[in-house]
Amino acid sequence: MEFLDGFASICTPIDARYLWRPNLKDEADNHLVELAIAAQARYIITNNVSDFAQAQLKQLGYEVITPEQLLRVLRS
Repeated sequence: MEFLDGFASICTPIDARYLWRPNLKDEADNHLVELAIAAQARYIITNNVSDFAQAQLKQLGYEVITPEQLLRVLRS
């Protein structure tokens, strides 16, 4: 619980209104792209990279990476 409290204290709330539907292969993944756009995130981090492969996210400036790849990015 202490970890979550600390994590929440450095997070910024994001207002996502779902104004754009990315239309991914798996409808359940669309909210992740919408949240990344609303948060102006650089990465979408997921182990489910294959469902995002067909999306044109790189053209929008987003990269889909796994948690393992994120750790490599953070280490460099």
